[in-house]
Amino acid sequence: MRAFLRRTRVRLTLAYTGVLAVALCAGAALFWFAFARAELGSIDTSLRGQAQLLASGLREQGGSVLFHGAAALPGESPAGAPIGALLVADDGRILDQAGPALSPSAARSVAGEAAGDGGHLVDSRTLDGIRQRVLVQRLDLGSGQSAALVLDRPLEEYQQTLRTASAFLTVTVGVLVIMAAGSGYWLAGRVFRPVHAITATARDLSEHSLGRRITLDLPPDELGELAATFNAMLARLEAAFTSLQRFTADAAHELRAPLAALLADVEVTLRRPRDAADYAATLDSVRSEAQRLRNTADQLLMLARADAGALAASWDRIDVIDLIDEVTERWRSLATRRGIDLHSEAPDDLAVVADPGLLRRLLDNLIDNALRYTPSGGSVGVEAAAGHDGRWHVAVGDSGPGVDPGIIPRLFDRFTRSDPARGRDTGGAGLGLSLCAAIAAIHGGTIRLDTSTPVGARFVVELSVDPSVLPGQAHRGVLSGGEGTDRVRVPAQPG
Repeated sequence: MRAFLRRTRVRLTLAYTGVLAVALCAGAALFWFAFARAELGSIDTSLRGQAQLLASGLREQGGSVLFHGAAALPGESPAGAPIGALLVADDGRILDQAGPALSPSAARSVAGEAAGDGGHLVDSRTLDGIRQRVLVQRLDLGSGQSAALVLDRPLEEYQQTLRTASAFLTVTVGVLVIMAAGSGYWLAGRVFRPVHAITATARDLSEHSLGRRITLDLPPDELGELAATFNAMLARLEAAFTSLQRFTADAAHELRAPLAALLADVEVTLRRPRDAADYAATLDSVRSEAQRLRNTADQLLMLARADAGALAASWDRIDVIDLIDEVTERWRSLATRRGIDLHSEAPDDLAVVADPGLLRRLLDNLIDNALRYTPSGGSVGVEAAAGHDGRWHVAVGDSGPGVDPGIIPRLFDRFTRSDPARGRDTGGAGLGLSLCAAIAAIHGGTIRLDTSTPVGARFVVELSVDPSVLPGQAHRGVLSGGEGTDRVRVPAQPG
């Protein structure tokens, strides 16, 4: 990961530097061209000003051309710039000249070229071996005589200025690119610093350090959201790992007790020879403990499948009253032996699309739980009705001692019993309500404890009656107890 971040940092720096270098080069080129045009425009302005000055002062008198009557042609502009001037007659004669003027042949050549372009010319030429800016303008000298005024200004100073500007821009762009590369690498390092912290935290995580968090002070941007998401993921992992550790410890504890009882019964029986009645009693005890182990293993397996989303439901249309009557009749003999009145009530026209086996398991667990904690002479009732919200409501209530308020928040946690000391005596492992919650979630429903009942405990299950929301839909329900909620994917009914 470090190598990847380092390569990414270098790539970002190169990309940033390359884009900035292209932008700086383009800006420098535009500046250079603008500066060159401005300098050349300044030279043209001086040439035009000199041409205007000479045109206003040149006159033909007595066959001679004079500047303001007698003065010679000026060899520089009013600003002091050296400008050569030649006055070329139409027949090629040089009427007058001043300053660093062109040679007569060069002057005649450009004057003749200008005559073909309307008598006016402004251009850069290499004349007499020197790069020069040339202006040619036709003048009317009076008395019907005209001539071509040829002005020239050497461009050596101009070219030197451009070379100096080019060198300055090159150095400036180079320094800026180097500074941009350094600052870009530094900025990329600062940007990736939180990523380094996140990867370091992830690299050092173990089952003993899931409580660690990213503690960087980040703004609410993409990196801040990444750190918050990573912290939330760590919190979920810590909660899941803690729940798994507790579940493993509870499962081991629950399985250890019946195994210890099995070994104790067998060891005591094998210490000395015994008659058939003693062996039969021992085998009966072993069978009871083995049955308890099998029930606990079945419940653990079903809960594990529900957690993994692999607890498949076989959908079918069920008459609620038939299902409740069948389940209550199965428990009636046990209720009679314990002196408990078991009764049921459900409407004749109520039907639901569900998994019959899973719903039987849910009702079995609730009735079994109610019978365990109802004393002799009490009653257990199973009621079903269609709610106004389009859901099926089934309630299992008893007249027992009720639920200790201290365990209500974790009532649907696994291995939770209202009286741990009596749990194994009654045969319960504290998994029944957790399994009921899982089955209800698979059917898109919920289970809750009705705390409004003054006597006993009353559990209410709400299931959807509409089959269109069940197969293939993801429902949220309590699967892992008070630690949170999981999604269970219910496979679609075949066919």
